[in-house]
Amino acid sequence: MNNLNLISPEIILFACGLFVLVLSAFLNEKYRRLVFYIPMVALVYVLIESNAGILDYKAGFGSLWIVDLVSNYFRIIIIIASILTLMMSVNYSAISSKQTGAYVSLVMFASSAMMLVTSAFDLVYLFLSLEIMSISCFVLTGFDRQNSASNEGAIKYFLIGGISAAIMVYGISLFYGATGTTNLFNYGAAWKFYAGDNLYVLGILFIIAGLGFKISIVPFHFWAPDAYQGAPTPITAYLSTASKLAAISVFMRIFTDLIQHHSLGLNVLMSALAVLTMTVGNLMALFQNNIKRLLAYSSIAHAGYILIGITVGDSLAREGILIYSLAYLFTNMGIFAGAILVARRTGTYELEGFNGLAKKSLSLSLIIAVFLLSLIGIPPLAGFIGKFYVFASAINAPEYAWLAVVGIINSLISVYYYMKIAHKMFFVEPDFGEMRGSDGRNSGAAAPGAGGYADGHTTVVLIIAAVFTVLIGIFPQSFFEVIQSCIAFEF
Repeated sequence: MNNLNLISPEIILFACGLFVLVLSAFLNEKYRRLVFYIPMVALVYVLIESNAGILDYKAGFGSLWIVDLVSNYFRIIIIIASILTLMMSVNYSAISSKQTGAYVSLVMFASSAMMLVTSAFDLVYLFLSLEIMSISCFVLTGFDRQNSASNEGAIKYFLIGGISAAIMVYGISLFYGATGTTNLFNYGAAWKFYAGDNLYVLGILFIIAGLGFKISIVPFHFWAPDAYQGAPTPITAYLSTASKLAAISVFMRIFTDLIQHHSLGLNVLMSALAVLTMTVGNLMALFQNNIKRLLAYSSIAHAGYILIGITVGDSLAREGILIYSLAYLFTNMGIFAGAILVARRTGTYELEGFNGLAKKSLSLSLIIAVFLLSLIGIPPLAGFIGKFYVFASAINAPEYAWLAVVGIINSLISVYYYMKIAHKMFFVEPDFGEMRGSDGRNSGAAAPGAGGYADGHTTVVLIIAAVFTVLIGIFPQSFFEVIQSCIAFEF
């Protein structure tokens, strides 16, 4: 097939990013929103194109990239996350009119790179795609240059990201030294011939470490809380969904499809990483008083739950990872949209901003409560379906049943900090005074009282996320039909 057709969605998004970057230089404030709307149209077009689906895998560029139903599934998730991120950004005050073009173009570049990541079958091209993604996300993290927390988060992201990139390159070089190839398509089932090669196993360990940074797996998570807190909130939502899930798609592909980690003796390591990531994420979240830091640690914990599925690695586990990823996308986007709306009124992302929210906006409080319950894993919401299938895959594999028990215990721990937010909304008296974040600024929120909770674009994101969070929970079979076809036609 035509190689360019294979990556046409990525080319469209990248070209659109360049276009709006140039266009923004000639637009005045009156037409500022065009810079957001044009990329949204491009993303919707690419979403429709991706939803057209494929019946078999498509390979191109000498099998450097392969698009099958699984990579297409994650492509769609990334596109949806990008659309919702841009919608939340339209009225976000930390993005000045002079910066709009650069901001939107970086989101488009990052999205294009993430989509390439999901279909890369060569470790060198995978690394290049990951680094384009990381560089774009690093700049977006530090986009609010007047915010010291944003600068600090960006620096930590950059420094730790640079170290992780070096580790991953070293791992790829060891992998090449052991196997003579970086192409995973050609490598195929030959992994068993290298299973006893220490050089090969060491290379795999370094690749795990490099990808662990992108997913914020413990102990490679140290950048995440500061980066999530300092970044503009739409970008925090973007990092916690699109960026994380793109890396998870690679992790799942390599360690459940191409390299049998069980046969390499890495199952103990993978189990330990899952337990550490779940537990550290949840325990650290207990002590957070800033919603963005709390959700950063929550995001780390959810990466741990997904790692259970990757550790088990069978078809049920892969189905669980796919439904969990979709549920996590809408739930996390929704909770961040709610946080933005609350911060518009209170001027803070501290948890005190949620005090008495139910008395000021009952509908917003109830929707946020839906997202909190979904993050815990309460039926009949999307989060429950995701956790159920991931934990069920562990229970069905007797040697991993204990991981499901640890996951359930961690879910119970998470009840405390999620319900702490609900308690503040429904049972604490409202504080109508001005409150500011721990960095002394409004962190990109509008001034307290400015427009109340009104932000049409973010409200639309909130509603879309809430609808799908409920639909996935009530009608999971409709989504599972798609997911099962993805696994059936997986490369």
